[in-house]
Amino acid sequence: MHDVLVQHAASRSLDWNRIHDEVEDILTITPDHRGRPLRHTTEIWGIGRKTVRYEGGSYDEFDRKPLAGARTPADIDRHRWPSADSFDFAGLRNKVLSRDPGSRKAHRADILCSGNPLEIYTWMTGLEETLINLLLRPAVVRAALRHITDFFLDMMQRTAEAVGDLIDIFYFADDLGSQQTLLFSRQTYREVIQPYHTELCARSRELVPDSKAMFHTDGSVYDILPDLIDAGVQILEAVQTEAAGMEPRRLKRDFGSLLAFHGAISVQQLLPRAAADEVRAECTELIDTFGAGGGYVAAPSHSIQYGTPPQNVFAMLETVVGEEQFADLCRGARR
Repeated sequence: MHDVLVQHAASRSLDWNRIHDEVEDILTITPDHRGRPLRHTTEIWGIGRKTVRYEGGSYDEFDRKPLAGARTPADIDRHRWPSADSFDFAGLRNKVLSRDPGSRKAHRADILCSGNPLEIYTWMTGLEETLINLLLRPAVVRAALRHITDFFLDMMQRTAEAVGDLIDIFYFADDLGSQQTLLFSRQTYREVIQPYHTELCARSRELVPDSKAMFHTDGSVYDILPDLIDAGVQILEAVQTEAAGMEPRRLKRDFGSLLAFHGAISVQQLLPRAAADEVRAECTELIDTFGAGGGYVAAPSHSIQYGTPPQNVFAMLETVVGEEQFADLCRGARR
């Protein structure tokens, strides 16, 4: 999709990369891996990937799940778990400051990706087996989540020691919903998964008291939002409004005093399928709804997919940043 946007911008005599750099308000803090070069960060967990090609490019699909078939906590313990020792924290401060010298605090936020324990376990075993184990072998799931959470707690600690004063947001992620409902019951979430989310969010506040805890989850998760709030989540990210029960007005009414919202601009229906004027109208409605009284970061609900009309992306940007600022962006991006 990046190449499509570059070409579309060039047709208007604009530099897409310059526009993107100006509107990208959140920068990711990522310590470098000190070992052998990684094709993808999931390799540290023993996960293998294969490349699948399609008309517009390619994506990686998991083809090795190292915990598939693990039936006991001892099986989980025998896995070779990664260590924070494999990452470079000494050079992290210079890396972070060099990306955006002089202007970071003016308009950007630095975010530390701080843990997705259930998601990683699912990648390591497969979704079907994860859901079965949640019901039949919860001790196995707990054992895996313990190892994964401990890794992230150590990463958070060492990162905060290096650049704690630069961290604005700790970002956590575990997909908990499908298009129509939760992937499992609230009881299962509370008994097996929530304790690890609570631990991660609590540690983030201990390390950087002024930081915020952002949590990514796709799908229909309205019913579990009280539990995420109890776990310490302050910002809900993705906000997949076409999923069941995720209507913007309902979310803002019921949780707007407890949560900020990040996302909501649909990459499933709105951006790929609507006309540009419809994109503008929907983005305006989302800003008016979620942004009432504050508490909204307007953004796509997920990565913009190949096949999305590039003019819809420009219509989204123009609406979100405002016509005058968008005109200034375009003037500054003239080729």
